[in-house]
Amino acid sequence: MTTGEAVYARLGLPARETERTLWVIGDDRAGFEAFAPTIAAVSNRYDRLRVLLSARDAALRGWLAERFPSCRVLPMPNGIAVVSYLKRCDIRVAVFLAPVREAPRALIAGLRRRAITTVAVGDAGDPPLGPHLAAVCETQIEIDPTGAPQSPATGSRRMTIDAAVDLLGEMLARDLKPLRRGRRGVGWIVSELTRDARWRGLLSLRLVRYDDLDALRTALRSPETILCLGNGPSSEDQTLDAIGYDALFRVNHGWQQRGRFTAPDVVFTGGKPSMRAVGPAIFGLQTPDAAARFAALRTFNPLFRRSRFFDVHDMAPILRSFDWGVLRPTNGAAMLAVAVALQPARLIIAGIDLFRHQAGSYPGDITTPNAYSPGHSLESELAFLLVLLDGYVGELVIVSDALRAEWEAHSAAGDAEQFDPGGRLAY
Repeated sequence: MTTGEAVYARLGLPARETERTLWVIGDDRAGFEAFAPTIAAVSNRYDRLRVLLSARDAALRGWLAERFPSCRVLPMPNGIAVVSYLKRCDIRVAVFLAPVREAPRALIAGLRRRAITTVAVGDAGDPPLGPHLAAVCETQIEIDPTGAPQSPATGSRRMTIDAAVDLLGEMLARDLKPLRRGRRGVGWIVSELTRDARWRGLLSLRLVRYDDLDALRTALRSPETILCLGNGPSSEDQTLDAIGYDALFRVNHGWQQRGRFTAPDVVFTGGKPSMRAVGPAIFGLQTPDAAARFAALRTFNPLFRRSRFFDVHDMAPILRSFDWGVLRPTNGAAMLAVAVALQPARLIIAGIDLFRHQAGSYPGDITTPNAYSPGHSLESELAFLLVLLDGYVGELVIVSDALRAEWEAHSAAGDAEQFDPGGRLAY
């Protein structure tokens, strides 16, 4: 890290991080050394996770860069720059290592505003947390590789390294956006008014919500063939050029720059960049917060024509009825759920490669780890997709080799769940 990079970081302008980040803050070598096995374990489990290490002392940061070469090392941000720093680093969980027992009020306020989970790590003999850090800290833990019993007198949770990684994984998987919505703005109000018949007609000049499958099917002109393209390398398989379709479903907007299949009928996303980048498509959104962001971005902007969207759960209730645990479906899974719910005569799937494609995670991308990010997992995603496809009754064409192999093995084993085409599992 150069002097210039350190200055930019303190000003809240570090280089942007594209992956979820675990932020570890400490004041001495001993604390980082004690936590080192946990850093290694969590990094090994989550290939798409970034670990950021911070310390106030420049000499300690220099040692950290040598001791943990795979981690990012940055100084702490200045008070007024905290929120920008947290956003740009995409920090999801903050870990304070003893002897740190308090944090600046500006940092605490930033963690609260961004709904970032905060954990304190230390020993039973450490002094209590200061009032500000204690107020924002979700839990205090002691990490004991032996798994020795916990003393009832301590206020922290004693756990093994594996248990600590499990806990951090659950925290990293959380969707923080709904937790940040203390101030519901005009986007939230407008998106909710689209459900009200008294306002729907007026708002439809700028914003349309589809409430059910019939409305969506009509908007799509009752497609007989739907082509669903995830973002994996098989989304650009050459065989797709010869396949006809009536409706094209895509995920996010990274495909735009590659110039193939760039006129989707429906785009499944939750991110502002995609909401800005994609033109007249219908948007499939997973949360009310995403709907509020969409409404705020597009309803009042004259650069956009009338915008259309739907809540994926209104179309495919299986997304709610499936047991995701602490995880949630990817946009690709939501896309397939809606496509299956529409029950076209033919369904073509490509680009859902389960991060197993030999060409990597995305077309032309050899740097992004070929793995799911925290918040999703191969096991839950695959289990959902197999149950989902059990409910499709038309002609199924799977171009993605990994998914096709799993589907064929699943079908051959006769593992099909009972399924209601309306979208709900029936056991």
